[in-house]
Amino acid sequence: MMWPLLTLVGCEKLDSAASLVDGLGDTTVAQAIFLGAELPPTLEMDEESGLYSAFCKVFLAEVTDTSDLTNNPVSDADVSFVSSETGKLPVEQTADGEYRLYSYDGLVYEPGQEATVQFAVGGEEGSLNVEAPTSPDFTLPPEAVARHGLVVDITEGEFTNVVGAVFDVDRGKLVWDSLPDDVLATAELNGPDDPVIREFAIPAEAFPRGSTYVVGLAGLAIGEVDEVSGVNRALSTFAAGQLGLRLITVSAQTQPN
Repeated sequence: MMWPLLTLVGCEKLDSAASLVDGLGDTTVAQAIFLGAELPPTLEMDEESGLYSAFCKVFLAEVTDTSDLTNNPVSDADVSFVSSETGKLPVEQTADGEYRLYSYDGLVYEPGQEATVQFAVGGEEGSLNVEAPTSPDFTLPPEAVARHGLVVDITEGEFTNVVGAVFDVDRGKLVWDSLPDDVLATAELNGPDDPVIREFAIPAEAFPRGSTYVVGLAGLAIGEVDEVSGVNRALSTFAAGQLGLRLITVSAQTQPN
């Protein structure tokens, strides 16, 4: 699934990491996103739609200058995903510095599982860990109109970062996401001391036409910084979340008289 990640991209973590020391372990930045979704049995969408029950994406970059984080991807690394539910699975490289793993590769998302991303490159090793959370509870407005945004109320769950996705059921495809495209976009996730998110805004572009849609929402847990190894701790992050899914019928936009 090409799921979106709602992030705040700023300079705080970049500033705090300005003093990097020599060695791959200190100059390697690893960003990982592990997402799951419980698909309703009545919802049938093939893999080409972009809807998967589990998905993991990993970015690796080497940086000696924090103002130039995106131009030094680490490719040809040996990357693995490890948990008690999956065992050890290889995460395949899909672009320079980018690695992905899907449910059809054997990836499983189970709330409460301890997930680990491991990598080895150039004789050095690194790892990140996170505990997978359950999905938040949320409510959708009873009605929605095409080409209009909506606000989702989060009624249960203490999350400072939120993931959302919208799927057009009638056409069987993902229509909106904001998944970050590079390592910089995930470098500045909200921390545990930031405000808990109680509302999530979905833009009008997510509902381009009258149809039945699936809205997915997940709160992200962030792995503890003292549980990483072989990476720059100020810039590396492992986030996990489970999408709760809700159906909503969107009517075609009415034309003014």
